Amino acid sequence: MALGDRKSTDIFNTRTGVSKDSKSIEETDKTRIKTAFDNGDHITDQGMFENLAPALHAIQQLAEDIEELRRYITAEVGDGAQGPQGPAGDTGPQGPQGPQGATGATGPAGADGADGADGVDGTTPSITDLDGSSLPTRSGARGTLWNDRGIVKVS
Repeated sequence: MALGDRKSTDIFNTRTGVSKDSKSIEETDKTRIKTAFDNGDHITDQGMFENLAPALHAIQQLAEDIEELRRYITAEVGDGAQGPQGPAGDTGPQGPQGPQGATGATGPAGADGADGADGVDGTTPSITDLDGSSLPTRSGARGTLWNDRGIVKVS
């Protein structure tokens, strides 16, 4: 499933010139706001804290949800990187000897068979190692295991 469209918009921005809009603030104002936040002014000023407490609680819950998503994606899905390239396939067997020629002489030897197909990307762990996190996240060669958002599937 694809990521949905973003619902939130910027609370403020530091655009200037023709890009400036109704949410634009000066860079110095942004620095002042960041410094006040870093200093904990929204907590130490009791009047400000009482007014902001419900919104701060909601923002804290969102921050915790985002951290849980980050933890899950890192631990369960991985970084999405593809596994290492598998070894090259073996060379095919030598072809059969050619048929006898019209004069009765033996024909030349047949050509070597074509090279085997390259090995699949990544490796498929044995069932004793299977926790899903080390599997590739895309379907590979037929008969190999892969991780489809936490569900182990066979290609």
